[in-house]
Amino acid sequence: MRVIAILALLPFPALLVLVWMAPAGLAPALLSYAALIAAMLGGAHWLVATGPYGRARIAAEGLSGLAVLAAAWLALIAPSYLGFLILIAAFFILILRDALAEEASGHPGWFTRWRAYIAAGAAATCVLGVFPVLI
Repeated sequence: MRVIAILALLPFPALLVLVWMAPAGLAPALLSYAALIAAMLGGAHWLVATGPYGRARIAAEGLSGLAVLAAAWLALIAPSYLGFLILIAAFFILILRDALAEEASGHPGWFTRWRAYIAAGAAATCVLGVFPVLI
């Protein structure tokens, strides 16, 4: 998981440098990659929803994954500055939700920790990526 997390975060610095060099043309690339990562992190909730749980847990996990996917989609069709803000909020909500549900989820600690690292790295990049778009 460590290697996958590092590989998932690797394009963010390169895309961020490119956005700062030419914000108009490359901001959608960073936004698209961040939306992809958000959708993948939300997809893990769908995996949990397929487990042998009660209906309430399955519905909660499924809706969590669907909400992140919807946020990622909205971020792609919104103007760039708004898309970045939507994704920043989505990443922080993912981190918060994972932290609050770590005990009940049954996931190993490393899984939740690395998901938080990926989400925090993506959120930080989106925070830095929104400034050239606003300027």
